[in-house]
Amino acid sequence: MMRIVLPLFLIIFISANAQKTITKMGPILENYGAVFQIEKPDLILEKDKEYKVIFDIYTDKSKDNTINPLINTVARYLNMHAQEGVPKENMKVVIILHGAATKNTLNPISYKKQYEVENPNNELIHALKEVNVDIFVCGQSYLANGFDINDKSNNVKLALSALTALVKYQSEGYQIINFN
Repeated sequence: MMRIVLPLFLIIFISANAQKTITKMGPILENYGAVFQIEKPDLILEKDKEYKVIFDIYTDKSKDNTINPLINTVARYLNMHAQEGVPKENMKVVIILHGAATKNTLNPISYKKQYEVENPNNELIHALKEVNVDIFVCGQSYLANGFDINDKSNNVKLALSALTALVKYQSEGYQIINFN
């Protein structure tokens, strides 16, 4: 009996854990923002309400010249809520990049010149802009990091400062999600 029960338990345990690791991309960004599939969550966003969010991204903990995972989290935010039925039109999203994350906003030529590799964030930032995410870089951090304004990606707008962007959008009802 034990010989049958133990293998059966292992099969059930492995199957249950395998389900927990299923991720899915899209529907808003098909190539970014994979999210885990959660069966019957107890808390989701209402589908008919507007959500205004500003992502405050100060760091870049990417490794081996990969995408800044915090920028990818914006894609995850959009995809996971769209997968639950929140329309894209109901998600107003702004990103402000400052501090160490300012390097992510360099155009492809300038990034390659500075770091001798392609900017891993370039395509993701372009994709976010294409789905109407407003992306700003803090002008103060940008210059403090020694970058030239002309080296900024065309997909990114320049804010006087991160403080300016945060105050402006919070005064318009945007909720801050802080990644620092």
